[in-house]
Amino acid sequence: QIHLCVLWTSGFLGIAYYDTSDSTIHFMPDAPDHESLKLLQRVLDEINPRSIVTSAKQDENMAQFLGKLASQEHKEPKRPEIIFLPSVDFGLEISKQRLLSGNYAFIPDSMTTTEKILFLSSVIPFDCLLTTLGLTSTPFLIPSQVRALGGLLKFLGRRRIGVELEDYNVSVPILGFKKFVLTHLVSIDQDTYSVLQIFKSESHPSVYKVASGLKEGLSLFGILNRCRCKWGEKLLRLWFTRPTLDLGELNSRLDVIQFFLLPQNLDMAQMLHRLLGHIKNVPLILKRMKLSHTKASDWQVLYKTVYSALGLRDACRSLPQAIQLFQDIAQEFSDDLHHIASLIGKVVDFEGSLAENRFTVLPNIDPDIDEKKRRLMGLPSFLTEVARKELENLDSRIPSCSVIYIPLIGFLLSIPRLPSMVEASDFEIEGLDFM
Repeated sequence: QIHLCVLWTSGFLGIAYYDTSDSTIHFMPDAPDHESLKLLQRVLDEINPRSIVTSAKQDENMAQFLGKLASQEHKEPKRPEIIFLPSVDFGLEISKQRLLSGNYAFIPDSMTTTEKILFLSSVIPFDCLLTTLGLTSTPFLIPSQVRALGGLLKFLGRRRIGVELEDYNVSVPILGFKKFVLTHLVSIDQDTYSVLQIFKSESHPSVYKVASGLKEGLSLFGILNRCRCKWGEKLLRLWFTRPTLDLGELNSRLDVIQFFLLPQNLDMAQMLHRLLGHIKNVPLILKRMKLSHTKASDWQVLYKTVYSALGLRDACRSLPQAIQLFQDIAQEFSDDLHHIASLIGKVVDFEGSLAENRFTVLPNIDPDIDEKKRRLMGLPSFLTEVARKELENLDSRIPSCSVIYIPLIGFLLSIPRLPSMVEASDFEIEGLDFM
């Protein structure tokens, strides 16, 4: 049986599992994964764990992924048992201490504490500096791997896997730590990335961006990066950090490259390049809409994104469907996009929204909205008429008045202060309440 511990932090996956057949712990170096957690799904398909251990405090994407697994628990094939541990059990320092203080059969008792720490540090990379791989513009640590190992040890000690019937002082046997790599992926260490100059981070030349981090220098990634959007650049980095051995996937990518390298396809490549430049971060815009934090410009960006996606789809439908990428885009970008773009164009008043810096709706969409907008537009003249009538009922000493609106209070009548208004009693006017 295999017991898997997984953590997903800041877009990076930390995985460790215990194999009861040989009593070894396998760990996978922190690897970037998409929000759909495709890498995690590949790991599950390959090792087929009996149980999955994770933190009770999880990201929304991970929670949804585990929820789908739990809903299939009673279906065939048998799905793994999902076990949640308190997030404190996955603390970085606690996990390090748990790893360094464990009793391992492969470490001689004659080793001193310092020698044991040095030995384990040579096997398990306790620190993972991502700027070495060029994955981020600023250096920070992603300790998901160490935290996953610590959580796995906590689970093994609590469940006492393999030693359920033994005395309590008998610990779970651990005969070694091994690095785990998926079958179709190439394992590349940080030194290789550095020596081959696949990624190279440099200080930004602009004095205004020195504090914000680093920029990509002269590297293989920098030379090949011609992406028009952040999503494409992120995917390209993912390909560089997780090189594949899958010949089918490699040939599929080469087919696309070969197609666009032909001179007769240069115009098509430039057109697709322009369309990709208009595709923005749709999940972020939808999140703002969900929280009612949408800006007027977000609707315009969403409108351009949808129409650019339609342009990509129509262009790919005219290209050879034997190439898998064109076929996928033509199928995935359905006619629903055209319906969405049509609805946005018919409902949103882009000129009015930008002029008023708020979301506005075109006329003749909803009678209730039109009526409220008419009242709002006529509010100044209405308040002027109200002020004129109020002035007729006021003391003749008051030369003018105005009606003002204060949020959470309402409409107030404002009058100038008369010279005779000195004491508090002088402010009392019959029929009015002084605020």
